[in-house]
Amino acid sequence: MLSGSLLSNQYAFTQLSNVCKKYINAFLIIADIQRSFSFYSQKEALYEQLLNSIFSQMFLDRVMLLEINNGKKELKPLLWKGFSATESVQLTNNIIDVPEAFLQEKKSILVSSELLTSDFEALLRSNLLTPHFILTPLINNQQVWGALFVGMQGINPISYIPLSKSNIDMFESLAGMISAMTQQLQQREAMEKERNRIARDMHDDIGSELSKIAITYEHLKNRFRTQVDTINELDIIKESTAAIVNNIGNIIWALNPTNNTLDGLLGYLREYAFEYLEMHQLEVLFNLPETTESRVISHEARTHIFMVVKEALHNIIKHAAASAAEISIVVAQNKLVCFIRDNGVGMSENKNSNFGNGLRNMKQRIAETGGNLMIYSEPGKGTRIEFEVPF
Repeated sequence: MLSGSLLSNQYAFTQLSNVCKKYINAFLIIADIQRSFSFYSQKEALYEQLLNSIFSQMFLDRVMLLEINNGKKELKPLLWKGFSATESVQLTNNIIDVPEAFLQEKKSILVSSELLTSDFEALLRSNLLTPHFILTPLINNQQVWGALFVGMQGINPISYIPLSKSNIDMFESLAGMISAMTQQLQQREAMEKERNRIARDMHDDIGSELSKIAITYEHLKNRFRTQVDTINELDIIKESTAAIVNNIGNIIWALNPTNNTLDGLLGYLREYAFEYLEMHQLEVLFNLPETTESRVISHEARTHIFMVVKEALHNIIKHAAASAAEISIVVAQNKLVCFIRDNGVGMSENKNSNFGNGLRNMKQRIAETGGNLMIYSEPGKGTRIEFEVPF
């Protein structure tokens, strides 16, 4: 037989081990969500991943996210895991009145069979169909906007006690992460709406004015067709206008939030490179990954990547005297790696330094993404630009 002291020690050791596992899992959940945060463009997908992680790794049999219903003192279930189909039907139409104390005090609630429950706690237990749970408020700008609910139908005190006062701080940390990431997604959404508005205004207003310039050019060209100097000046205006139209098109693409995926970026780079290089009679070879993950690329990252590729191709046309160029893009290990090569005249160290702001700006753009850019070139052996951008 085991003595009472030995059983007590084993019980204490089991609890300590489980507590350690619990906190390790909590940190892993936070780290995993943070690493993959750039994947999410909508908070619903983020919430789904978060609840799946908590449900599967925190020794719980039901997890729920609730939100304040339209600014009222009501909580409405938003997403849940671990409930039966019949229970899910009940939760769908569930509205829970929230006392002012919960909104003002912003404190977590612990309910279990060992504790007396208040009227509100009894209401939660009944409406959320769970006898043992912790309800942690979600707070943003000092206001409660929702709650994280973690619960169990039954508790085995020997193997694991997931719901206790010592666990509240851990779930509050998870709730804080939910609120922080929700706020970031809301800010990202607001920025995307503003960028979309700017892109639309640029297309409608500036595009309309540039179209007027093109019409005026044709009119003046017919009017002064016998004056060579005037026609030459008008042609310069036409070329400048065409360049502006092209640049505005690039800017509108970069601003438009619907183009914020990796697939969208690679497709646009390919289209731009072929059109630009073939227009200048260069042979083009473009290598892309056969498949890419469907993931979001930030506005800043995709703008920097595009502008660096654009500057590199401009340099090939302007300085390299090349007949062919190759662009290869590899996506692996959470980073994009790009190689741009030409078969031109290359450049010496002195010529490299004479490029001045162009090359410095390219390196600075990639540095701002957290990546790095290298340039390799020798006279008569062409130039190779390599850069990598982390996701």
